[in-house]
Amino acid sequence: MTGSDHNKVLAIGFGAFAAIFFFTFMLLLIVTTGVFVALGITFAKETGDNTNAGIGILGGVFTVVFYGVLGIICVFPTAMAGWKMLKRRRRARLYGIIASIVILPLFPLGSLLGGYGLWFFFSEEGKRFYQI
Repeated sequence: MTGSDHNKVLAIGFGAFAAIFFFTFMLLLIVTTGVFVALGITFAKETGDNTNAGIGILGGVFTVVFYGVLGIICVFPTAMAGWKMLKRRRRARLYGIIASIVILPLFPLGSLLGGYGLWFFFSEEGKRFYQI
């Protein structure tokens, strides 16, 4: 395979990975937020104590913040790397290295894609493809 082929495979892989994770995070966000809020309101109705409803809503807010930050950390660099690599932008190699490092601990797909990305970006062929 040539450098162009490796670049295309990685770009499509990063894009698919970002899309899968975006929809997974959105599903988790909706389900867990709903569960926290529903449990807090239900428990408040059963006990007659309205502070529990606030705790359920606060749990929902923290869930939104947690999954929002985690989603931005995992999805945004990976999507940007895929886009820049498909368009062969100047900083695509930098974005690809960052995305590979970010998704490397996410077993099994992230480990495979991240390891393949790091291998390509630091190989002679990858350096030559991005002309550094």
